[in-house]
Amino acid sequence: MSSAIPIILKGNNLGERHRHFNSLVLGAHQQGTCLTLIRDTADASRLDTLFQIELASKHRNVDYILKTLQHEDMLFVSRALKCCTWLLESNYQDVINPEYLEGEVYPYMMTPAVNKMKQWLHVHLKDARRCRQFYQYYSCHYHIKIKFLKHCAPDFIEGELLNIMERVTPKQLKVICEYCPRAIKLYYDNLSKNPQAYTAFFKKEKEYFECTQYILHSESASYFEILEKYYNYDSLGSLSPTITKCIVKRHKQRVLHKPELYAAWLLDKTTLAKHLRANENKHIVLRLARAEYLNNYFSYKFVEPFIKRLKFDERAAFKKKVFIDKNVGNKVAKNPYPKFSWPELEDTAIIFDDKERDPEDFKFFEIKKYTRRIKKRKGNHVQSSVMYSDCCKMDTYRIRTPLDQLFDRYRFFNFERTMFELRKKVAAESSVQNRQFMMLVLVSKCGDNMEHVGKLVRFLVDRHHNESSNLRAAVVRSLVKRARAWRLPAVPWRLLLYFGRDLGLDGASPLICKEGMHALVLRTLLLGKECVSCLREAFLNNFSSLTEYKLNAVEKRIIGVRLPALLLQAATADSGSGLDRFQLLLDVLSSLNKKLSKCPGVVEALTEAVRCHPSTAEGLLRRMYEERVARRELLCENFALFQTNESYVNVLRHDALLLKSTKEFEDCLKKRSCNYDGFLRKLALYFGEDGGLAATYIAAIVRVMESEPHVELARPLAMLRADLRPIISEYMKEPKGSIKRRLASALQANFHLSGVVDLEATPWRALGAKAVANRLLSCKAVDVDKYIARSLEWRRTLKIALLLAERCGRAAEVYKIVVGERAGATLRAALSYLKRNESDDLKAAVWRAVSPALGSLDLTGEPRSFLCHELQNADYVPANIQAEYWVAVFGALQKVSQKKTLPVLCRLENMLSEVNSNLVKKVIEDFLGEFKSVRNVSSYNWHFLTWTLMKVRIVGKYLLLGEGEEQAARMDDVWAPFRDCLTVLVRRDAKDSSQYLDEFVTSLKYNRAFFDPRLSCWPVLERIVADLRTFLPMEENIKTFVLLHATMLYYKSIQYCVEQFPEKFENVRSKQIEGATAVGKHFGKYVGKELGQLVSRYFDSITILYQKNLTIFFKDQFPLNESRNKFVSAFIGGLLETGEVEALLLAEYLLDEEGANISEPERMDLVNVLKSSQNDEVKFFLHGFLFSGKADKVCFTCR
Repeated sequence: MSSAIPIILKGNNLGERHRHFNSLVLGAHQQGTCLTLIRDTADASRLDTLFQIELASKHRNVDYILKTLQHEDMLFVSRALKCCTWLLESNYQDVINPEYLEGEVYPYMMTPAVNKMKQWLHVHLKDARRCRQFYQYYSCHYHIKIKFLKHCAPDFIEGELLNIMERVTPKQLKVICEYCPRAIKLYYDNLSKNPQAYTAFFKKEKEYFECTQYILHSESASYFEILEKYYNYDSLGSLSPTITKCIVKRHKQRVLHKPELYAAWLLDKTTLAKHLRANENKHIVLRLARAEYLNNYFSYKFVEPFIKRLKFDERAAFKKKVFIDKNVGNKVAKNPYPKFSWPELEDTAIIFDDKERDPEDFKFFEIKKYTRRIKKRKGNHVQSSVMYSDCCKMDTYRIRTPLDQLFDRYRFFNFERTMFELRKKVAAESSVQNRQFMMLVLVSKCGDNMEHVGKLVRFLVDRHHNESSNLRAAVVRSLVKRARAWRLPAVPWRLLLYFGRDLGLDGASPLICKEGMHALVLRTLLLGKECVSCLREAFLNNFSSLTEYKLNAVEKRIIGVRLPALLLQAATADSGSGLDRFQLLLDVLSSLNKKLSKCPGVVEALTEAVRCHPSTAEGLLRRMYEERVARRELLCENFALFQTNESYVNVLRHDALLLKSTKEFEDCLKKRSCNYDGFLRKLALYFGEDGGLAATYIAAIVRVMESEPHVELARPLAMLRADLRPIISEYMKEPKGSIKRRLASALQANFHLSGVVDLEATPWRALGAKAVANRLLSCKAVDVDKYIARSLEWRRTLKIALLLAERCGRAAEVYKIVVGERAGATLRAALSYLKRNESDDLKAAVWRAVSPALGSLDLTGEPRSFLCHELQNADYVPANIQAEYWVAVFGALQKVSQKKTLPVLCRLENMLSEVNSNLVKKVIEDFLGEFKSVRNVSSYNWHFLTWTLMKVRIVGKYLLLGEGEEQAARMDDVWAPFRDCLTVLVRRDAKDSSQYLDEFVTSLKYNRAFFDPRLSCWPVLERIVADLRTFLPMEENIKTFVLLHATMLYYKSIQYCVEQFPEKFENVRSKQIEGATAVGKHFGKYVGKELGQLVSRYFDSITILYQKNLTIFFKDQFPLNESRNKFVSAFIGGLLETGEVEALLLAEYLLDEEGANISEPERMDLVNVLKSSQNDEVKFFLHGFLFSGKADKVCFTCR
C-alpha cells in the first residue's frame, strides 16, 4: 500500500475527490498497512501528509499525532485534532493533562496551533474531574480557565462563581447556567456584596438578565424568585412575547395568583391575553381595577389587550361594568406582595475615606484635527449627526381628532345602542366627513358578528346608497379590514356589492376601493370558484398576498393552496408578464411561510421560465438564488450570474468542468471585486496535481499580472501555493514606487500563504518585514529567545521583539533595550502591555524600564497627540506604581501645556501621601510664585481658578504630611509665604479671597495624615489657627474658625480612639461602624466642652452661629453613607453625655437636621435623653422647635 504515495485524487468535483481520498485511507487501514513504511516515503504533496494523519488516527498512533501537532502548517494540525478526539479518552490521561501539555507539547507547537488545541479541549473535554484539573491549573489565567468551568461538577461551579463574579460576562454566565442552572440564582443573591460585579452588571443589565431564561424549565422556582425580586422594569420593560408564552403555558396559576405583578408589568399583555380563557381575562381586569396602588396606571388602554380577547357581544357590558359603573368589588389599597426591585449594593464606604476628585472633571478639551481619521471612516460624522438628531427628538402629545373623540364617546356602548343613537345623527348630519366618521364607528361596533354586519349593510343600502364614492369606499374598506365582510351570507353580500358599485370591486370599473376587490377575490377563492377574467386581471395588477386581512386558520390553509395555483396558472399562461407573476408567486409563498416543495409544479415552472428568458430573467434568478430555490437545477445559470467565492466553491462541489474557462475569473480579478480565499484553498489542496485545475488558475492570475498588475493579486497567487521567488526577484528590479515593485512587496507580505517560511535559510530583508512578522508572531515557544536576539538586530522588527519578550518573561529586559532605539513606539507598546497584562509585578517592571525615556521625549505636536492622550487615560496602571507613573506623566505633560496637567495633578492630589515630596515641593514653589501676583479673583477664568484651588488644597495636605524636623521646615518654607500671600489677598479683597480660604481649611481634614502614626498634625493645625488670627478678625470669620477648631477636635478624637481602641480600626468592617461610632462619640464630647468655653468667653447666642457652621462642616466633609449615620448618631450621643445646656441645644439642632438619616431606635433613644432634661431652655427649644418647628421632619422624628 506504500504505492498510494504520492496521492493522486480522481473525480470531477470536490465530493468525488473527498470520497476517493477516504477510500484510500480506509483501504490502507483494512489491509493493515504499516504506518512506518509510509512515513519512510518522501512526501510529494500535502495530501500525502493528510493521508498519513488519517491512517495514524485509525491506528491510534499517539507519537505520530503529537509530532503532527508540532507541524508549522495549520492544515495538518487542524486535521489531526479533528480526527483524534479519542485522545481525550481516559486511556490517554498521561498525555492530555495540563502539566504534560504545558511542559512537553505546547512549547514545540506554533502559537495558532496551541490556541487551536486549547479550543479543541474546551469543546470536547467533558469529564468533570479532568475539567476541574485544567481549571485549577490555569487559575491565574481567567480567559483560559473559564472555558473549562462549564463541564465541572455543579457544586464546584457554584463555589467558584463567587470568586470570579466581577469578571463573568453575560455570555459566559449564560453558558455556565446551561450546565449549572442554580448558578444564576447564586449570582443575583451575591451581586450586592461585590461592588465590581455590581458595576459590570448595570452596564449590561439586559444581557445578564437574559441568562435567566435558560433556567425557566429546569429551575422555575429560582427563575420566578429572581424575576419577582430583582427585575428592573424601568430599564428592561416587559418580557418578550416568547418568554411570556412559555410562562403562561407552564405556570398559568402563578400568573393568575399575582396578576397585579405579572399582568400589569412583567409579561407582554397581548401575548398573555391571547393564551388565557375569557373568564381568566376578566379575572385579571377586575383584579387590576381593584388595585388602588396602581394609581393612574389603570385605564382602558392599560387593559385593552385583555378586553379584546372577550367575545364581541360581551365586551360592551363588561366595559360598562368596569369603567362606568365601577362595579369591581372591594378596592385593595396596599400591594399584597412586595414589588420587584434591583439588587442594592452594600454600603462599604467609610467616613474616614478622603474625598477623591474625578480627573475627568479637570480635562481641558481642545479642538483637534481629525481629518485623517474621518477620511478613513467616512460614516462617522453621519452617525454622530444622527445621534445628535435622536437626542434632540422630543415626545409630542398626539392631538385627538374628531374621529378619536367619537370612538372614545361610544367605546363602552354595544352595537345596538350605538346603532340606535347614530342612525338618527347620520341622517341629520350635513358634513360628509362627519357622516363617514359615524359610519366607521358603527363598523367598529360590529366586530366579526355577521348579524350586526348584515344589519349595518342593509341600513347603508336603504339610507345611504347615494353617498359619494369616497365615503362608500372608506366604509367598504373598513368593513373588509375590521368586520371581515367576505364572510357575509349571500344576501348581505349582494347588498354590500350594490353599496360598493362603481368602486371597482368586480374589476369591470376603475378601481377606487382596492380592499373591496380583494374581499371579492378572497370570497371567490374560499368558495373554490374561478375568478372571472376581469377580476383576475384587476387583482394581478393590484396584487396582495391577502395575509394582511384577518384570516382564521382554515382560511389561511385554503388560501395557501389556491392563491399560488392562481398565480402559477397566470404566469404560465402569459409569456409577456410571466416573470413578474413568478415574482409575485415567490412573494406569496414567503408571506405564507410555505415551502416550494409543497407546491406541485412551481419549481419546474420557475426553472423553465428562467431558461426560456435568459436575458430578462436576471432579477428572478437573483431572487431564486437568494431564497435557495432550484440552485442545483440552475447551477450553470447561477454561476454565470454570481462570480463570488461561494458560487465558485459550489461549482467545485458539483461540476468542476464548468471551471475550465477562466475568463470570468480573470475579469473579476481585474475589477478587484471579490475575495476567493475559500475556493483557492480547496483548489490548491484537492486539484493541485500537475496540469490540474490549480495550475490553470495560477496561469490565469499570472496573465492578469502581466496585463493589469495590482497588489490585490498577491494573495490569490500565494494561496494557490505557486513559487513566488522568481516573480519577486523579477519585480524587485523595477523602479521603487512602480506598480510591479509594490506587487513584489505584497507578494513578500503574503509569502507565508504559499508554504512554510524558513527564517533560518533566507535573509530577513529579502523576505520583508511583513513576512517575517507573520512567521515570528506564531513561532514556537522554544524558539522565542533565538528570534528575540535576531529581531533586535533589525529596526523594523523591534516591535516584534517586544511582543515575543512577553511570551518568555523577558519583557522588562527587552523594553529597556528597544526604548533607546524607538522611544515613542516603545512607550505606546508599553501602555498596551499594561492594559492587557494581568500581573502587577510584570507591569511595574516594564514601566520602570521605559519611564526614563518619557522625561526626554518631546510630546508637543500632532504626531505625539495619541501618546499624550493615552498617557492621561491609563486607568489600568497597577496600584504599586500609580504614584511614580503619574509623577512621570506630570513631568512630561508640563512641557506641553499646564492645562493638560490638570487631570494628572488631580490624580496626584488623590494620592499625595505616596507622591515624592520633592516633586510636590517643586509644584508648590512654582505655585507660590504665581500666587503672589493674584489680584481680583472673580476676574480669572474657570481654568485658572480650578488650577489654583487644586494647588491650594495640595498646600494644606503637604503641610500635614511633614515628619519630625521636616514639619517645621515645611511650615517655614511653605506655610509662611502662603500665609503672607493670603494676608495680602484678604486685605485687598476679602470677599473674593474667601474661596481660597475655604478650600484651604477644607483640605486640612486629611484622614490619611490623621491616621498615620508617624505624623503629628496637632502642631501644624495650632500654628495655622494662631497665624490666621493675626489677620482674620474673629467676628468676621466665625465660620473659618469653627471649621478649623472642628477639624482639630476631629483629629484629636481619632488620635485618642486609635490609641485606646486599636481593635476597632483593625479591618475595614470594624472601622466602618465601630471605629466611626467611637470617634463620633468622643468628637461630640470635645465639641460640647469647647462650646461651653465659647459661651463663657463670648456670649450665649454664639451657640446659634456654632450650630449653623458645624452643620456646614458635617455636610461638606462627610458624604452620606451608613458609616456617617453611625458617626453623627454617636456624635449627638457624645454631646448629650456632657450634660451642658449648650451641648444639649446643639444636639437638639443636629437631631432635627440629621434625624432622617439616623435609624429609628437610635433616634428614639436620643430624643428620650433630650426629653429627660430638666433645663427649661432645653424644654422650650425641644417642644417649640424640634416637635413643631419642622413638621415634615419633627413628626417623623418623635413618633
